[in-house]
Amino acid sequence: MKKTVILFLTIIAVLPAYSQLQLKAPGVKWDVSYNFDKCNVFKIEFYARNNELMRSGQYKTYYQTAGENFDTKLVTDGKGIGTETLIDKKNEVAIQIFGSIGGAKPTYNAGGFKYPTESELKKLEVLPTSETKQISGFKCKKYTYTYKKIFGEIWITDEISLSNDLGVFRACRMEALHNTLSVPGFVMEMTTEDAKGGKTLMTTVSLQNTEKYTLDLKGVEMTTAINKVNYYTF
Repeated sequence: MKKTVILFLTIIAVLPAYSQLQLKAPGVKWDVSYNFDKCNVFKIEFYARNNELMRSGQYKTYYQTAGENFDTKLVTDGKGIGTETLIDKKNEVAIQIFGSIGGAKPTYNAGGFKYPTESELKKLEVLPTSETKQISGFKCKKYTYTYKKIFGEIWITDEISLSNDLGVFRACRMEALHNTLSVPGFVMEMTTEDAKGGKTLMTTVSLQNTEKYTLDLKGVEMTTAINKVNYYTF
C-alpha cells in the first residue's frame, strides 16, 4: 500500500511538468535572441466623430540591414500598455508579446504562419489623385479608397525602396485586412474613416534610423499555437 501511494504521488508531481512540455506545438520553433540595427517610427491617432483626439500611440519597427526578420513594437498607447510582434521568416513563426511597459511581467505566444497563395491575397484598390505632399522628406502622391463602409486616403512614395512590411501599413494592422495595394510604392500615411465619423490617422515619423535592439527570449514562458495562420494575420 505504501508503495502504491508513493507511485501515485510521483505521477502527480510529473504531470505539471508534462503539461508544460505540451505547450510547445510540433514544428513551432524560434531563436533564443534576435538582433536588429535599423528602425522606422510611426504614430497613430484615434479621433471621435467631432474630430476630438481620443488617444494616440507610437510604433517602432526594428529590422535588419542584412536579413528579413523584423519586430513591430507599440511603444505606448497613452495607457502604459506595450505590445510587440516579431516576424521570424526563417522559422516561419511570429512571436507576440503582451504586457505593460511599466514593469509588469509580459506574456509570450508563438504561432507558425504560412504565406498566402496569389489567389488568397487581399488587394486594396486605390484611386489616384493629382495631390502631392512631403512626408518625412519624401514626395508622396495621394490615393483614395473605399472598403465596405470604411473610406480614406493613402499617401504613397516611390522615392524609397522598402517593403510595406516595415512601414505604417503593416504596423497599424492594415495588412491583416488588405495584404497588398493595387499600386506599387511605400505607404507613408493612411487615414481610415467610418460611417459614424470616427477616424484613425497613421503617419510615418522617420525611416531608416540607426538603432540597435535585441529581443532576448532565453528562458521565457512561451505558449504556442497548434495551427498555422496567414502570414498577414500578425
